[in-house]
Amino acid sequence: MEVGPGGNVDAAGRGISTTMLLTELDRFLSLALAATDKRGHSRRDGISEGDEQTTAETALFLLRNLPPARPAALAFLAHTLSRQVSSHMRGFSGGEGSRKQDTQEEGLSTQLESLLSDLVEATPAVWGPLVSQWAVEQLGRWSVEWANTVVGRGDATLEEVVAGWLSCGPARTLAALTVACVAHDPDTAVAALLDASAASGPALDWLVAHVGCSFPATVISRVLSLGLRSFASSHGRPPEHQLASVNKILSHLADRHLTDIRRGLHGILTLTFAGTSDSEARAAVPFLLCLAVSSSSRAVLAAVTSGLDTLLMPSDRLAALANQVSWWVPRYFNSHGQLLEMVVHLVLDTGGSAAPSILHLLLQGASPTPKLPGSVTAAVKRILKGVVGEICIVTYMRRASGANRIHIPFLVGLRGGGLDGSDVGIAVGGRAVSPVASLVEEMLSIPGNHTAMAQLKQLITLVVVQQGPATATTTLGHLLQCPAKEKISGHQQILSAVITAIMVHQITQSTQVPPLSVALSGAFQPNTGGPTLLLALNNLENLLCQGHKERSHIYPALTEALLINISQLSELINNPIIGTAAVRVLCQLPIEKPISVSHVLHLSHAIVFYFFSSLHEVSLSKKISSIGRCQRILAQLSRSSLALNLIIRLLVEGVFRPEYSYLFGAQKQATLEMKEVTSEKLIKANRQFDSWVKVPLSHTSIFHMGIIGNGRYVPPRPTKPLAKDVVKLHIQLILNTLSICCAAQANGEGASTIALLLVELLSPDIMFNGFPWPEEYIKFTFERDLAIKKAFDEYPIAWALLELVAARRAALSYCSVLVRALTAALIAYWNTSPLSVAQQAPEALEATQYLLEVMVTAQFLPGPFRVLPQMVDALAPFEIVCILQDVWVYMRDHTPSPDRWLELPSGFHQRAPEPRLAPCYTERIKRIIQSNVSTLGYLMSAMISAEQD
Repeated sequence: MEVGPGGNVDAAGRGISTTMLLTELDRFLSLALAATDKRGHSRRDGISEGDEQTTAETALFLLRNLPPARPAALAFLAHTLSRQVSSHMRGFSGGEGSRKQDTQEEGLSTQLESLLSDLVEATPAVWGPLVSQWAVEQLGRWSVEWANTVVGRGDATLEEVVAGWLSCGPARTLAALTVACVAHDPDTAVAALLDASAASGPALDWLVAHVGCSFPATVISRVLSLGLRSFASSHGRPPEHQLASVNKILSHLADRHLTDIRRGLHGILTLTFAGTSDSEARAAVPFLLCLAVSSSSRAVLAAVTSGLDTLLMPSDRLAALANQVSWWVPRYFNSHGQLLEMVVHLVLDTGGSAAPSILHLLLQGASPTPKLPGSVTAAVKRILKGVVGEICIVTYMRRASGANRIHIPFLVGLRGGGLDGSDVGIAVGGRAVSPVASLVEEMLSIPGNHTAMAQLKQLITLVVVQQGPATATTTLGHLLQCPAKEKISGHQQILSAVITAIMVHQITQSTQVPPLSVALSGAFQPNTGGPTLLLALNNLENLLCQGHKERSHIYPALTEALLINISQLSELINNPIIGTAAVRVLCQLPIEKPISVSHVLHLSHAIVFYFFSSLHEVSLSKKISSIGRCQRILAQLSRSSLALNLIIRLLVEGVFRPEYSYLFGAQKQATLEMKEVTSEKLIKANRQFDSWVKVPLSHTSIFHMGIIGNGRYVPPRPTKPLAKDVVKLHIQLILNTLSICCAAQANGEGASTIALLLVELLSPDIMFNGFPWPEEYIKFTFERDLAIKKAFDEYPIAWALLELVAARRAALSYCSVLVRALTAALIAYWNTSPLSVAQQAPEALEATQYLLEVMVTAQFLPGPFRVLPQMVDALAPFEIVCILQDVWVYMRDHTPSPDRWLELPSGFHQRAPEPRLAPCYTERIKRIIQSNVSTLGYLMSAMISAEQD
């Protein structure tokens, strides 16, 4: 044995002589022989603890400085560390009281780790293979020997085993040395690690997993390569512990290195498409199937299955897999049925975000495309059918066991749940969404995809049924928001199926709040974007139309759920983007059913607002169609007396408001005092003043008296006057709408309400508004009469409303004050007119004709007076005064109270029969006709004929 002079140095940097080396070697041999003397029965007592420590230090010295002595030194150190591990394990099983050598163990382990780590770092090519081989051999031997002791039970998890071994000083030291060797020489160290793992079996899995935490990509790829090689060499029937070891290692690494595991697994899968014909490449897919099916880790299963749609969806890859099936059976699978069953169960066990990915792959494979062979499409359809069938068995047949919610990871993933089945969901913009929505949209775009659509419909239905109503809001809401063409019925079928499932759950569970209404309420949340809500409303309208046309079983439940959510729909009406769509949905609902007062208030206000907004529409067809929808909804609401009064008030008040009055021909400067209650009360304003510091006899002590009048004057915005034909159209639309609403009540309540509202809005006085007409010369209401006449001049719609009321005859009696004021104002005007012919004042003449026609229509005037509207056009002002005075006298003597009209079976009113008219009422009228016989003579016969009736 030769030792190079000056080739070694001690810890202080001084040279080590040959004599020193020989001395240390002689000491090591003598102490080691004494310690390992096997002839004695008490080997432990061969040397003292101090001598053993000295021997260990000598071994470390020789290990560093004398290469020929390294095997012996490592053997002695292994023997010493084994004794320490044995002592640690016995102390672990016997309690803390028997563990007395921890300090000594830590000292030797620290020295060994420091020395070998420095050597490996200094010369990795020399020391790396030696240290890694020695370390993994010792750890493998210890792992096999103490497999059932390190944790204390045989069913411990890999994490518990790792923690148990790392609590042992020698094992922790050798594990750290193994990690250091892998860091400097990964190929040699990992090869030694895997060889030791293969020799030791699953007992050394903890070390592989521990090293994998530091070098995940390297260890994962090597572990998978080794597992695939073993699987291929054994023709798919390797020892059970090999697949279990791979699964344990991957499961241990999955928490922090799931991306590396997914990359490694997909790398093995791509071997199938490399074009090679070796056995390992062909066995890649069967190996992954067996690995996934036998894995108990959801994370590993998700790593195998996630992203498969993008990896396999190129048609040539899916076809390549199909071509290898004949080679897999019966080499790796007993039959095609066994392969199908494994794939189906793998799909069912797939959860989380991987579930939509797998379903996407299956739906794409089952869709008819020219790039995929028919055999591949048929095989994928069988898989999809098997998945749906198995879920149906679990959902419908096994519920009899008493479980309300059976955990199926695939369905949990489709609804957006986590890998553990929790309701995690997927959030976009702070709102939960359904992962299957994009799949529905994509499948709808593929023509002729009936089979895949049918399977998708069943799966979505099962998601709702099996996972309960908690998923209904997300699923139904997102399905409603999928864009679909009108000609495609698949979307409507899916929606119908989901609604049916929710209805079934409602019947079976007997819930107080219908789950369907809760789901629809979630779909109409205000934070949802306008375009998204527009899609949902359009799809809902199509569904309602189809259900009503086909008398579908979902139509009653769907309408009931929508009626519960009328408040939300009412809020959507005021949105300019989706208001029309919301109104179209409401048009499909039977709103005549009893609904709550709050819903009546919300909907009435919203529809009336939409009505006036629709009048601003430029397109005539859109305007007419929008008003028609409003009339349909208001007609249904008006069947309620409360709603009728509210709607009439909103409509009548609206035509006099400045923002809408110009639509009905109001003059630019028209103003009408509206009786409104401000939101801020005077006491609240005074509370603000009360917060000031009061100074006596100053302005701060003045009590606040509120705002005088309407506050600061704000000039109205200039509006361009509308064309006369447009104004006439608007007036006709509002009159038709009011007539439709009034027709909903057969008792004439609507017309009476309009009459009372006109008095409320147009009459500035609350006194002398009764039925009687006083003496014509008593003009104590002259100012009020002029104000009413001015209102009729500024708002032409007032005449139209008065005519509408007159058509109901008895209802005009409630407007007696308005008719009386108009008559008095016109008498005063014509009495002071300097004109010779009434035609020279066309506006006053037109108002006089309107007034007389209204009174004749309502039967305020008897038969002989029916000729008056036709006479005034050819008369002089003083003659018109005479006629109006005779009308006033008649009305004074015949008070127009409602009890003077009789209701006919047809619903109309007829004035009760009265005695023959006295000649005093018609004498002047006849003389006027005689004086104008050339123009009015033809009216005499009609007047005399009416007197004789």
